[in-house]
Amino acid sequence: MISATVRRLNTGLALLYGLLGLVLFLTPTWSAANFSWKISPFVAMTMGGWCLGNGYFAWETVRLGRWTAVYLLQLYLGVFGVLETAVLILFRDKLILNVPLALPYILALVLTVITAVFALLDWQKQHPSSKNHSFPNWVRVIVVGFVGFVGLIAFLVLRAQSGGLATEGGAFPEPLTLFTLRAFGSFYTALTIGAIPAIWDRHISGWMAYTRAGLALILTILLACLLNISKFDFANHPGQWLYFGAYVAAALVAIGLLWLYRPHTALGHTLVEQR
Repeated sequence: MISATVRRLNTGLALLYGLLGLVLFLTPTWSAANFSWKISPFVAMTMGGWCLGNGYFAWETVRLGRWTAVYLLQLYLGVFGVLETAVLILFRDKLILNVPLALPYILALVLTVITAVFALLDWQKQHPSSKNHSFPNWVRVIVVGFVGFVGLIAFLVLRAQSGGLATEGGAFPEPLTLFTLRAFGSFYTALTIGAIPAIWDRHISGWMAYTRAGLALILTILLACLLNISKFDFANHPGQWLYFGAYVAAALVAIGLLWLYRPHTALGHTLVEQR
């Protein structure tokens, strides 16, 4: 089981990210004017989706409680915290600190990094592993495809420069600053790294927990897209289909996997492993 300290830290993350995500998602115009750097209301809603998703990742870690089921969730959160903190440091000259949402966002990242440290120490102490072999090869192919596709997007976004398609509405339907673009790239990188260990996993419970939490994150971001669908110009900017379509495709695959494995919930897998 995860330690009591890691459980409490993740509970705090779930609450903090959940509240921050709700504010960003439900009040995008106010949030955009009171965030840590200059963003649009659509970006505020999208980042609200990230935060709500992160809160769900943290809550699932608390709910499931066993390392073999939640280690991917914890890895994603840790990488997200470290990379997004690095983005803040890299663009520290553009940070706006005298606004209401600056402290909650920075606090969420700091707590995420602290949680990652304690989680890593707990993992190393326990050396958890599954003795069961229940990871179908066809699901492993999906994991490899996810890592390759999202990893490529992360690489392109992190390498993008001002004046290119990524910053001028070629994919995301609004101009983006490099600050925001690097935050997006860090988010995609965290999703990629969080999934990589599943390629070699022997038990499917960890990947299914990652899929379920990821679906919650994806659906929230898709809702933000639908609420801002008028901003998309698919005819003149076909690259925007990639942004929108990637989330739709990921959601459909996740729903399909969860449907196929609906009799085998992560909690059920946990009980099997305990035996």
